[in-house]
Amino acid sequence: MSIEQEHDQDHDDVRQTRSDLLRTAAGSAFLLSGAPRIEGLMSALDERVAAATPRRGGELRVGLTGGSAADTLDAGLPTANYPDTLRVMALYNGLVRLSVDAREVVYDLAEEISSSKDAKTWTVRLKDGVTFHNGKPVTAADVIYTLRRIGNPKKPLAGASSIAPLELTSMKAVDKRTVRLHMKTPYATFLDQISGYYFFGIVPVGYDPRRPIGTGPFKFQSFTPGQQSVFTRNENYFRHGRPYVEKLTIIDSFATPTATFNALQGGQIDVQPQAPFAQVRQAQRAGLKVVESRPGLWTPVTMRVDAKPFDDVRVRQAFRLMVDRQQMIDQSLNGYGIVGNDVFSLWDKNRDTSLTRDQDVDRAKALLKAAGHENLTVELVTADIAAGVVEAAQVFAQQAKAAGADVKVRKVPAGTFFGSNYLKWPLAQDFWGYAPYFTQIAQATLPTSPYSETHWNDPHYIKLYEQANRTTNAKLKREIAHELQRIDFQRGGYIIYAFNKLVTFTSQKVSGIARSGAGIDPAYSWETVWLS
Repeated sequence: MSIEQEHDQDHDDVRQTRSDLLRTAAGSAFLLSGAPRIEGLMSALDERVAAATPRRGGELRVGLTGGSAADTLDAGLPTANYPDTLRVMALYNGLVRLSVDAREVVYDLAEEISSSKDAKTWTVRLKDGVTFHNGKPVTAADVIYTLRRIGNPKKPLAGASSIAPLELTSMKAVDKRTVRLHMKTPYATFLDQISGYYFFGIVPVGYDPRRPIGTGPFKFQSFTPGQQSVFTRNENYFRHGRPYVEKLTIIDSFATPTATFNALQGGQIDVQPQAPFAQVRQAQRAGLKVVESRPGLWTPVTMRVDAKPFDDVRVRQAFRLMVDRQQMIDQSLNGYGIVGNDVFSLWDKNRDTSLTRDQDVDRAKALLKAAGHENLTVELVTADIAAGVVEAAQVFAQQAKAAGADVKVRKVPAGTFFGSNYLKWPLAQDFWGYAPYFTQIAQATLPTSPYSETHWNDPHYIKLYEQANRTTNAKLKREIAHELQRIDFQRGGYIIYAFNKLVTFTSQKVSGIARSGAGIDPAYSWETVWLS
């Protein structure tokens, strides 16, 4: 199925209140203001989910793989593993976030955000009456503290690259609820850049990640890295009436997805996010609920462009041409995905949909020969880090044989994958939720990116990215985005064979999980989930 077909199929399910979304106009101020309560910004589908009468109470037990000693509750430093992301979503809120369908930026803690015409000065107005878990009101001073903590040049956190143009020392509290931000250069993509709120959770002045305090739907109770975390209901959450469950327990000690599935069947847990596609029918036969997301997750093969043999662009091009993308989807994702063409950010409004790539084994062979790498042998490191990843590695290895490449798959425990060698493997895999295009660049394809797994470092690419951030002209920004995407497509280090759907298995008593397009589920953390 093409992106356009998927878009059309979901059109009736997802209608945003456009008047309350970010607007960008050439030569004019940016403004995201006048937003109603956040429920008004949910998709039509989520409104139907919320229309059922939720029941208050109970403990929601979530089980998944991927836990390790590196697990964290830090608002600004989640590792790449999925459990960290789900914990952070429970504890914190950002100023803005992506809508459930992942196509727009909507308000979270902010009531209004506007900028000067040149996008160098930004003004943030906070919602009134929002408090932290300890009862203290959220103030402009907390926003300033949070942004300085993230961008600290001596100890930058995961979002630092996304706020690099921000003048950390000149932020000003206009009043208790208003912050004035000054940028070193025009920064027209600022709201997109901070929409990944799992990197930009607002924390109080003096925040201690060992005893984390946020504004999220759940409060910290206990945490054992690599085992489980326990959270209790935030009775003063600013979205009135939410969350519905009294306790949230996230267990990430399961060794395999099958072990997690068995625990769900046995009643030890209630929800299995990132469930195996191959077990959908089994789950249905067992009387479990299956929630299918829209495509948004991507689980690329990653090639380090500074390590042999992938420092030769011809080898990278050959590896991309080896892939039968639809076969990868059919065999590793059981059909739960749409074709990807090695360019990220599926839903971005500036996406160049003309960039497509088909399998061409003969061309792949010729490129490997020209690069002096006929009969190439390489190791592909994989782990159970997301549904279908290990299976994709195996299918890829089979496809590579036709081009004369011997890809030896080495599966390691998830904790090892995200250990000291993470971001260093010459050939590996990873998983990403959806992010707008320029945000994804900040996170992955700059020398300063926190997750620079391909080690991409191209001066022309960096200049184009910086130019896009400066421009307030929508047409020019789109042209720059397309030029950047052509570089990604022609010379980059990612093999993005698909944009995956997610399936979440739940017991029959679980309701309120929205159909996300962001590659992370459930979409609005755990606040809408309830138990019958």
